[in-house]
Amino acid sequence: MRSSTHFALPLAALLFILLLVPRSALATGATNCPKEPTRTTIADGEVFSGSNCNIYTSGDIDEFVFNANSGETYQLALAVTGYVYDNACLDLYDPNQTLIKQVCTSGSNAGVIDQTLTVTGSYTMEIYEEGNVQENYAVSLERLYPFPPNAQQIKKLGKAVAADIFAPTDTNAFVFSGATTGSYEVTVQGTGYVYYNICISLYAPDGTLVVPSSGPNPGCTSGSTPAQIDFTPTQTGKYMGFLQAAGNYGTQAYTLEVSCLLGNCPSPYPTCTLADGATYNATTGILTMDFTVGNQSAATWNAWLNSQSTVTSLFSVAQKITNPPKAIVQTTSLSPQGTVGVLSTLTTPSQGIICSSFVQVNTGTP
Repeated sequence: MRSSTHFALPLAALLFILLLVPRSALATGATNCPKEPTRTTIADGEVFSGSNCNIYTSGDIDEFVFNANSGETYQLALAVTGYVYDNACLDLYDPNQTLIKQVCTSGSNAGVIDQTLTVTGSYTMEIYEEGNVQENYAVSLERLYPFPPNAQQIKKLGKAVAADIFAPTDTNAFVFSGATTGSYEVTVQGTGYVYYNICISLYAPDGTLVVPSSGPNPGCTSGSTPAQIDFTPTQTGKYMGFLQAAGNYGTQAYTLEVSCLLGNCPSPYPTCTLADGATYNATTGILTMDFTVGNQSAATWNAWLNSQSTVTSLFSVAQKITNPPKAIVQTTSLSPQGTVGVLSTLTTPSQGIICSSFVQVNTGTP
């Protein structure tokens, strides 16, 4: 590796707070680098770009680190911004400090790495330049598979969604449910004055590129001409459109639309199930919650107990994709407290609350 030179709440209040959970996780701006970064943490979906993102000399190295799991696929992108004096390079090292991939920019075209990782742990991105001049840069990281948690959900077929690439190397991810009973068309159109074309890669639920029936995949707009991908799913599940400016350089507003061409296309918004049948055994003092849980997106499952105007947490667990729904039993010890309520939710980072349930049960006189 190159060396570096440098809870007790009323239930009504809790419900109000839960409704404030953001339902969209598209980024809204880039993060400026700290001054002379040596080892800066970069998160999924984050873009570093700004006045402090500089390589000053041929010996200057900026490092960015992220944690990842074996089997995950990531895209790393590096672009030189402003006037391009020379090219910049990015080296990717695994947790064992083994160089696994290197890429360099080429003029205004970014250097891009799409890499499936084979070791769980902390990865290092080293950024440096080929020459001996100051270069300003932008760098980004996004998980391609499993689909990123900050992907925005397409909620309605046939309705254009406005978005933008706000900085060089920025990417947007959109997900929707596709079924083998229908055929779909995905359309990308640049809006306003088109300085940069927008490119889209369409991925199937297993993380492979969709084989289109019409249009290239990946495909790019060409000025005012949209990019279109028509396809019939070979598997029912979640599909992802991954978008970026051509060359991963520049900024551009655009719209994305997913339409049903033929057949039966179910709602693109992932449905979920969260039902609870609560019972109380006064002899054992056990509250039993017979849940039915179903979700098409990985989620966080939370539950709270409302008793005598006080809300306390029962549990908070990661809930993997569960389709079809299945029965899950949760229990907790509870002394008689009269009528109590159990509030439970399934949430995702991009959609907020996707399912909720509230039931009451009489536990006897306190």
